[in-house]
Amino acid sequence: MRQAAKKLSESRSRQGDWELVPLGSLAEFRNGVNFTKESFGRGIKVINVKDFQDRFRPDFGDLGEINPEGVIRDADLLHEGDIVFVRSNGNRQLIGRSLFISKAAGAVTHSAFTIRARFSGTDVFPLFYAYLLRSHSVRQALSAHGGGTNINNLNQTILASLPVLKPPLDVQLRIASSLSAYDELVENNTQRIKMLEDIAQTLFREWFVHFHFPAHPSAPLAEASTRREGWEVKKAKDIILRLKAGKVYKGSEVSEAGTIPVIDQSRDEILGFHENQPDHIAEPGRPVIIFGDHTCKMQMMVEPFSVGPNVVPFVSRDDIPTPYLFFLVRNLVETSEYKRHWGELTNKEVMVSPAELARKFALLVTPIFEQIDSLRRKNSILRRTRDLLLPRLVSGEIVM
Repeated sequence: MRQAAKKLSESRSRQGDWELVPLGSLAEFRNGVNFTKESFGRGIKVINVKDFQDRFRPDFGDLGEINPEGVIRDADLLHEGDIVFVRSNGNRQLIGRSLFISKAAGAVTHSAFTIRARFSGTDVFPLFYAYLLRSHSVRQALSAHGGGTNINNLNQTILASLPVLKPPLDVQLRIASSLSAYDELVENNTQRIKMLEDIAQTLFREWFVHFHFPAHPSAPLAEASTRREGWEVKKAKDIILRLKAGKVYKGSEVSEAGTIPVIDQSRDEILGFHENQPDHIAEPGRPVIIFGDHTCKMQMMVEPFSVGPNVVPFVSRDDIPTPYLFFLVRNLVETSEYKRHWGELTNKEVMVSPAELARKFALLVTPIFEQIDSLRRKNSILRRTRDLLLPRLVSGEIVM
């Protein structure tokens, strides 16, 4: 905490009218809700530790739900402008990760492993503090104060005593506006990625679930054949070839910029970059699929890459195209608890189409994956630029 205070004091000295105050003077805190497995069901969306990853805002559409009866009070609901922190986790580096709560559709709460900060006062702009509290020095300070034996913990006292800068309100607004412009571009690209994925998934569903595929290359879709000759039921393990992981990179071994991306099992695009030789040579004509053993994340890579912990790379066996395999197995399992899922995935049964039809499908969707990969790269650059800009704005190196 002292190191964070020192850096902020240096920033304050460059900005004469910026105060250095404890976070507790700007916000009040509340721990999240305790609930059991029996509480899961339809009702109120809930933010858990798994929903943080490296996001700035939660993906409200991807949140689990609990039955609020007897569990949730009005005080437990999140408001627009709140910030939610990871309070307790086995990984010290995850302590203090935060999510900014923008306007959500419907009621949202948060689990007991998190802490909510709610700002008050007319001279505080919550979005500015959402960015400030994600800065490297603040995250380091919070991680260093995570205590506990097996589980690391953050508490309200630590958050309340955290020293933070308090610029004039107009400066807070300008800094937040500059940084949020990057997030808007990231969000636009993310929506485009989702749209492209939906297009490919819809095509797969039409051809291989509803059997509405062209009888031959020149036939229009309206004259689709519904014959199923040549289709076989197989175990997923009979059509999957697991690859060796190669060097498994940890977060401490990657950089924010570089040539070779490292894919981890979180829902984010990448863990980071390195400048060594890639462990996997993927390209549009020879893609490689990665599977997050705990999270069930599945992603198809079309560029050279390496992997982080608990990531399984694999391709297809025989003459089955890998893009076809990706859609065939991507939704076979989903994570319901923290455990390994590879065995469950490979023991599932699937209906395998004739190889020629699968190849036609692969030719159509390969350009889509190239576009998706390009957009993910752009998002990584945008996030990196935003995060490099933040300390320069706060330090006064760039004057707003």
